[in-house]
Amino acid sequence: MFDPTEFQDGPNGPLNAKTISRLAKIKDTTGMSYQALGDKLKISGTFLHNLMKKNANVGTQHVERIVSAIEALENPSDPVLNTPENVESLRHSFHLRPGLQIQFELPADLTGREAERLSQFIQSLPVS
Repeated sequence: MFDPTEFQDGPNGPLNAKTISRLAKIKDTTGMSYQALGDKLKISGTFLHNLMKKNANVGTQHVERIVSAIEALENPSDPVLNTPENVESLRHSFHLRPGLQIQFELPADLTGREAERLSQFIQSLPVS
C-alpha cells in the first residue's frame, strides 16, 4: 500500500523537501513551465508553484498521483503500461438499493491495491 509519509510533511500538509527537490530537478532539466509540469501532475501550474515555493498544503489523497507522475517523468524511457488505449475493461453492475442498480467499468486486471484505493475513494464520498 502506498505510504504518503515518505513524500509529505504530515497528513494534508506540504510536500517534503526531497519531493520538492525532485520536482525542481524535473522542471530545471526539462525547462517546463509550472503550467506544463502541473499538467503532467494533473494539478494547476499555480498550485504547483505554491507547492514548490510556498509550502502549500496538498491533500494526502493526491500525493500518490503526484508521486506516480514524478516517477514517470524521472524515467521517461520506461514503457507506459495500461494507457487508456490498451486497457481491457469489464462492465460491472451493482444493486445499490432497491430499485437502483449502478453500472461502472473497471480494468480487467484490477489489482488488490487499486481495489483498496477505489474503496477508500468511495468511502470518502459525501453521504446525505
